[in-house]
Amino acid sequence: MESRKKDIIIIGAGSTGSSVAYNLSKTGNRVTVIDQLGVAGGNTGKSSALIRTHYSNEIIAKMALYSFKVISHFEDIGYSGFRKTGMIFPFHDRDVEIAKRNVRMLKSIGIDEKIIEPTEIRGFYDDVNLDNFDFVTYEPESGYADPVATSNSFMEKAKESGAVMFSKKKALRVDNSGESVRVTLDDGKELSGGKVILATNVWTNDLLSESGVSKSNLLPISASMHGIIYIRRPKQYSGLKPTLWDPPHTAYYKMEGETVTAIGSLDPKIDREEVDIHGFIPETVTQEYLEGYLERIVSRLPSMRDATVISSLTGLYDMTPDGQAIIDSLSGIGLDNVYVCAGLSGHGFKLSPAYGKIVADMINGEDPEKSIFDWRPFNMRRFREGKLIKSLYDDIATIY
Repeated sequence: MESRKKDIIIIGAGSTGSSVAYNLSKTGNRVTVIDQLGVAGGNTGKSSALIRTHYSNEIIAKMALYSFKVISHFEDIGYSGFRKTGMIFPFHDRDVEIAKRNVRMLKSIGIDEKIIEPTEIRGFYDDVNLDNFDFVTYEPESGYADPVATSNSFMEKAKESGAVMFSKKKALRVDNSGESVRVTLDDGKELSGGKVILATNVWTNDLLSESGVSKSNLLPISASMHGIIYIRRPKQYSGLKPTLWDPPHTAYYKMEGETVTAIGSLDPKIDREEVDIHGFIPETVTQEYLEGYLERIVSRLPSMRDATVISSLTGLYDMTPDGQAIIDSLSGIGLDNVYVCAGLSGHGFKLSPAYGKIVADMINGEDPEKSIFDWRPFNMRRFREGKLIKSLYDDIATIY
């Protein structure tokens, strides 16, 4: 183990950066983590934190299964707050045949994916409107977790293995310096490491620009803004309930705890609406957004008309053109020994254990063909070469 120790700097301490720190620390590396806010202080803390395995791409589905197993059995690491609720995925029209084929794939890799009759949803929601629910799958083991607790547990476990955390320190630039990489902080301090990993979400290209990377070499990462509405559901819907996905209304309804529901969007148009991260970012959703999504949930679950609004928030997704992460070395754009894991496109928290494992294996020099996950499809060249990571559901955002 001593022979493989490396001095590694991780910029970003969200769910991905903290998972990377945990995985690298436990394999004997000397790790330093920098974050301008603190652990889970950015978009991780705004995640709806769903933990599911329904994906249409086999690589991503395997990563989701691995991550589900880690987060749902987290006792050796810390506290994840995982709560099993189950998850219901209805499909309609042309997505039905895709979903049937997809269920076969998910079962073949060991995912507990069941086909249920649409009317069985009434066992959870007795007044559900079943219009356009033509084919339904059910994941009984899925649920949600606490993204802040999970990230902090990853980081605390990394510290037990010697990791050092710098909170409220912003990395201004990254420079190659011979065989090492230098990171300049906003207080003037400089840190040097053998390798640097950028887990920097929507701010990745800002850091690359300040580090001398030309505009033409920046990564194809844009920011989109997603809103979540929290409501207090009526007594009829109280108790532990499965999350209900509603693709016909491009929405999902996460039943949180015994009485709260979080309403989120599945509208792919939102993913394509780029946000200026240097401009005004509202903390809450607009009245139009609020009313529109309340109409959707009432249309699907009529008794929700008696729900009361608690609050809303907005968070940023770091989107790529194919909706999947970039995990790669940046030597091709002039930053030797610098790596990136960003462009997570809304999958960051639920796939964070897999991202951490992939990055650790990459940094440790493992053979991608012999590792749990072959990370080569996530390279940044795929966008130029037209080798995008494919989703079968091209009209439903975030279900890939």
